[in-house]
Amino acid sequence: MGGFPASIQAAYEQHRSAVFRRCQTLLKDAALAEDATQDVFMKLAANQHRIENPKAQLGWLLQTATTHCLTMMRTRGRSDSLEARAEGDGEGGGDQGPSERLTGQYEARDFSRKLLEELGTVSRDIALSVLAGDEERQDVATKLNVSRKTVTRKLQSITERAKQLLTRKRDG
Repeated sequence: MGGFPASIQAAYEQHRSAVFRRCQTLLKDAALAEDATQDVFMKLAANQHRIENPKAQLGWLLQTATTHCLTMMRTRGRSDSLEARAEGDGEGGGDQGPSERLTGQYEARDFSRKLLEELGTVSRDIALSVLAGDEERQDVATKLNVSRKTVTRKLQSITERAKQLLTRKRDG
């Protein structure tokens, strides 16, 4: 990240791997995750003045990474859907046809997106780090500067909210 202020370069060196892991967890593609990571740090360079507390920088970066990756997934999902329809999506999928598989994928993605959008920043970071990122609770607690007990309580709350959403969806 040559040519950037020292503070941005320091942030890149310190937080690059955490941001990359978040992006890779969400995007499931190392090349896209690398591009997204670069985009997030470009956004940091443009919005550096908004982050008053240096301790909040990692949270801001992870939140920005999450939002950016969800947008990339949404955009990519639309183009993948169009490509699948154009190609006829001839892959086998059990008893499901291409449209049923695509519908199931979109329903799961929409459910996940809705749940993540309802969570606060800390809860969202915990959910993505522990549930999607396969990080240990203590590591997440240390990274987010909260107790391990807080991580556990937030995960219980997230689970309960997910159950509520699923029940509401099932009941109609």
